[in-house]
Amino acid sequence: MKISEKIKCSKMLYVFIIFCASPLWADWNAEEEKINFLLTEIGQVDGMFIRNGSEYAPEEAVAHLKMKMENAMNSWFAPEKDEWTAEMFINKIASKSSFSGKLYQIRFKSGQIVNTGEWLHERLKDFKASQ
Repeated sequence: MKISEKIKCSKMLYVFIIFCASPLWADWNAEEEKINFLLTEIGQVDGMFIRNGSEYAPEEAVAHLKMKMENAMNSWFAPEKDEWTAEMFINKIASKSSFSGKLYQIRFKSGQIVNTGEWLHERLKDFKASQ
């Protein structure tokens, strides 16, 4: 094979890889948008978050979940970034304590207490319905 043919083949391979990989980026972007929506919803809760028996303001809950997500995504045993979904975020990060296994909860101003994971799954359904 001539050098010019090798260059042409490598360029075609490069274009093919970029073309095939772009849906993966698009998928992560869509999932990241959903996760950011969920974090925004948490930040706007009119109540407190309960984690391991202590109450936290919504902003503190968001900061904690962002930290957990970043740690999880940078862990050597975590799935690749493009494999993460909003459902995984809810189930693996935002539903319960990694240390104690206790479920996270939300105590609304009305006094109602809900499990954060269930509440987030409902918010995600609302997000998907609005798209």
